[in-house]
Amino acid sequence: NILGMKYTSIDDLGEHHYGGSFGENNALLYTAKGGYIDLGHLRESADRTRYLFEICYENITNHKTDFSYSVIEPAEYHVHLEYPSQWNTYSIADQQKIAREISIDMGQHFAQRSTIWHEIVTWYGYASTGLLSEKPSSFSWEDGYSDLLGSKLAAEVLRQDLDYDRGMTDIMVQKLSTLDPQSASIAEQATEKIKGKWYSGRYPFITMHKRNFDVGFDDGQITPFRVPGICTYAPAEPGRVPALDSLALYGFTMHLTMTPHESERRNILKIIYPNRSGTTLDPERDFPILIQHIRKEAIREVGKDVDKPTL
Repeated sequence: NILGMKYTSIDDLGEHHYGGSFGENNALLYTAKGGYIDLGHLRESADRTRYLFEICYENITNHKTDFSYSVIEPAEYHVHLEYPSQWNTYSIADQQKIAREISIDMGQHFAQRSTIWHEIVTWYGYASTGLLSEKPSSFSWEDGYSDLLGSKLAAEVLRQDLDYDRGMTDIMVQKLSTLDPQSASIAEQATEKIKGKWYSGRYPFITMHKRNFDVGFDDGQITPFRVPGICTYAPAEPGRVPALDSLALYGFTMHLTMTPHESERRNILKIIYPNRSGTTLDPERDFPILIQHIRKEAIREVGKDVDKPTL
């Protein structure tokens, strides 16, 4: 199949485990409305969201204006937060309630941005294992949508203040069921249709002919890649990217920057800083520029339809 993974059905997702994979089924699930869902990507993005929520909540309840974090990749992220002028007049209970709400939104936003960075840096050869380049899977057609879904599900579990692992296990079934999940045999049929057209070869020696560069910067949503001729009765269900409305609602302002530490950073930074004068990135400003640059490189490699889900 696509990346040496197995297929599964909605009835066999396994149980979610934060920070580990014991009991999880991290295969591919094909859905009529969302195309392929990479359950491994979904779960990792969800866990990033929980991890970043906890970092944000701890720093906000301790009245920090500046803090940094790293996720899985070596890049370091820097947060500058300005509090509302009346913050110190709020009761501790009110501060904690507001801090929790905005930390969930920030955690979801930061997690999604970090997964976009993962796609960017792997295009330039980054390997999380330190061995094989992950470029073949960079911006693969299921990654962005699966990552977004994971961050949204984790945020919902946190908003309901559920036991995280139990909540994620249950909400995955609930949400994926709304996308009209298909059997493993339908997923195999879908992959047969795209073999040689969307990709060729077998993992780890794969050549990708299609990539999905839609991460939501243009219209605030990610439209899934779906295989033509499979489940044509169902409309696509785009996913809206995380918003930070709660910060403005409570009078906060936030600025996120990052310092890449991956060895691939030189090739990336020189796109933003042609004179080699900068070492940091602003995701909101720079990620769209980097993605457009990568898209042009992909077009040169495989053709102008690289980002269109056609056969």
